[in-house]
Amino acid sequence: MKLTYKINLLFTFIVTGILLVMSFVIFTLSKQSVEKDFRQRLLTRAARTGYLYTVFKNDTTNLLKSLDSTSPPALLNKNINIYSENKEMLYEYHDDSTSQIIAPDSWFEEAMEEKQSFFVYEKKDVCIYNYQSAGQNFIVVVGAENIAGKQYISDLKRIFVLFVPGAVLFTLLVGYLFSRSIVKPIKETIHDVQLITSQNLSHRLFVGKRKDELAMLNNTFNDLLNRLEESFAIQRRFISNASHELSTPLTSVSSQIEVALLHDRSNDEYRKVLGSVLEDVQELNHLTRNLLEIAKAGTHGAISLDKVRIDEVLIKAHTETLKQNSGYTIDLSFPELPEDENECQVFGNSHLLHSALKNIMENGCKYSPDNTVEVRLVFLGKETQLIFQNKSDFIPADEVSNLFEPFYRSSNAEGKPGTGLGLTLSRRIISIHKGTLTVHSDTENGTSFIVTLPTLKK
Repeated sequence: MKLTYKINLLFTFIVTGILLVMSFVIFTLSKQSVEKDFRQRLLTRAARTGYLYTVFKNDTTNLLKSLDSTSPPALLNKNINIYSENKEMLYEYHDDSTSQIIAPDSWFEEAMEEKQSFFVYEKKDVCIYNYQSAGQNFIVVVGAENIAGKQYISDLKRIFVLFVPGAVLFTLLVGYLFSRSIVKPIKETIHDVQLITSQNLSHRLFVGKRKDELAMLNNTFNDLLNRLEESFAIQRRFISNASHELSTPLTSVSSQIEVALLHDRSNDEYRKVLGSVLEDVQELNHLTRNLLEIAKAGTHGAISLDKVRIDEVLIKAHTETLKQNSGYTIDLSFPELPEDENECQVFGNSHLLHSALKNIMENGCKYSPDNTVEVRLVFLGKETQLIFQNKSDFIPADEVSNLFEPFYRSSNAEGKPGTGLGLTLSRRIISIHKGTLTVHSDTENGTSFIVTLPTLKK
């Protein structure tokens, strides 16, 4: 079922329920009010009849009958009886249009106990009133038909019977228009989303000036599309650059082998060609390994995480970097270790962290004039920082933002070996560990790479 119909039906059910409850309450209260008002009129007539009976002691019967017959018709088809305590009828009057009321004994018994009681006799409401005055006790019975009240209740019932179905139909119409107005922005969003494809990620959902939840949803979709568009662009650049970088050593290997096979050569010449091919293959192997590391770093679910001492990972990366690059100098600076071991530990993967720190160290030494990098470890309680600083040339701000793009190499990287993937890999690894990798460069202090990682301290 479409959302428009669901909203319409829900709206109609709620409004219909409210109308039915209100109609029932109004009808019930009106009926009770009519009955209460009529009974009060019966009681008032009974009390007045009792009073007149005690006042006009002589010829009381004729006077009362004259009054009852000539009084305005406030009570229709009325009966008025007066009985003594011994149930002897002292007075009786009834309109010509009705017959006499025969009061059963139970009425008298209840009147003696309650002083006043109400009963229904055929179509009439009857009031039994125990009148007591100046030592005289007698029972007054007044009955009449509440024709006007019953007509009012009947008219009210007819109004509700006609009104409620009409109100339900009107509610259906209003609910349909109401639901369409609510669903319209959703339909527009669906239409806009259907226009978005992998080749058309630049299209955005319309937000307008609305400040409601649908506008927030569209803004969220637009933010998602921005990230997707950026990811697709990065992916396309990555594939293009990777294809180029992979083809370069392969082309070099193929060309050298083809040239070597053109004619017979000496053993020394073959060794020279094979040595050059080996360098290209090693470069290709290094490039492929970096690409695999980046792919692994991008798959969070496949990485096992555990408690890792960051100082131990740093020392291991330092030792291995110097072992592989004898011309590099790395100065480690350690503060006093904190008493709480959790300040030295991070939750992560030691292999990936080792790879990230090693890449940053190698870059720091590679692009430093004296192949030297200073590394400081700072414990900040809930965070720990690793600061890698060298005396490299100043890196402009517009290049700093591109340093972490795959295969990007800054202007001072000319003539330096490398693939342009080290910092990309390092930043992705740090990001997996919920940390940050930032760069600061100036002409006086050189360039600093700052790694910030959350520790296990709570």
